[in-house]
This record gives sequence, C-alpha cells and structure tokens, in this order.
Amino acid sequence: MEPLRHLRKLLLSTAGIILMAFSCDKSSVDAEKLPLSVMYSIVNLKGERTNTVKEGENFIFSLVVTNTTDEEWYIEHGSVIASNFTEIYKKSSAGSDSLIGPAYVSAMCSFQSGVLIPAKGTYKVDIPWIADQSLTKVPSCGLSTKDNSFLPKGQYMTKMDGAIKVSRAGVGHEIPLNEYNLTFQIQ
Repeated sequence: MEPLRHLRKLLLSTAGIILMAFSCDKSSVDAEKLPLSVMYSIVNLKGERTNTVKEGENFIFSLVVTNTTDEEWYIEHGSVIASNFTEIYKKSSAGSDSLIGPAYVSAMCSFQSGVLIPAKGTYKVDIPWIADQSLTKVPSCGLSTKDNSFLPKGQYMTKMDGAIKVSRAGVGHEIPLNEYNLTFQIQ
C-alpha cells in the first residue's frame, strides 16, 4: 500500500510540473499584459491635440502606437487602414448621426505583413482631413485621398471599429479600437 501512495505522489507531482511548464509560457503572459499603448486624437496644424477646430481650418487624425517594451513588435497595416479612424459622422440632436465620410479612399502599402515598432519606439499615422501631402504620415503606405471640403460648424465624431493587430515572435494580439472614438467640434 505504501509504494502506491508514493507512486501517486510522484505522478501528481510530475503532472503538476508538466502543467506549470505549459501554462507558464512567457509569450502568452506577455501577450495578456500587452505593453503597447494607443493614443488617438485630433490635432491642429501646430500638432496640438484638440477637440475644437476653427471653421475653415484643416485638422489631422493622429494615431500613435507606442511600444513600451524592450522587444520589437510588428503592426499589421491592414488593421490600421481598415479601422475607419478617419471616418467622420456629423452628430444630430435627433440622435441619428450622419456619415460625412473618410479622409482617404484607399491605401497601398509596400510591407503587406506589417511595420516594425522597435523596442521603446512608436508607430505614428497622421492623415489630414483636407489632403495635404506635407501633413500626411503613413509608414510604408501611399494614400488615395478624397477631395474633402472644410467642415461647417457643428459637432462631429469618429466611430472606429475593428482592432489593430500586433505580433512578435509568434505571439499575436488585437487592440480593440471602439474605445478610442472621438467627439470634436468645429466652431
């Protein structure tokens, strides 16, 4: 009877060690904590974050993903471009927002799989509402812009959807974007 109890302890201990070895995979722990931060904002032509733009002035949609780790991450172009982060809706007092449209029609990216965000580095995309190549920054992509007009006075908002997809060393993660929607005003 005594040898069976020792065998059971040995089997349970071995099973516990194997379970810990598989459940303590460092890459999955890192993915859950995901040390990347996202900042999405409207900025004026001075590069200052704002929620108020003067009528007749251009403004920029700015999306910054910061890597706070000592490891490289890759960001998938398609997930950023498909997020509708430049799509504007005019707010209505009746509660039905009307789609104005995006700042660009399409994008062509040279690195289809993604762009490297170096350790402690950033990935930044700036797209102005009124097309202006000197204000546009989309790493490794070219945009087919729209011929937008200055927005009239009123309340506006963005409604991003989807997620930004990032990965490193076989570990993938998605950062949901619906929590980063903005409301801003043209005065």
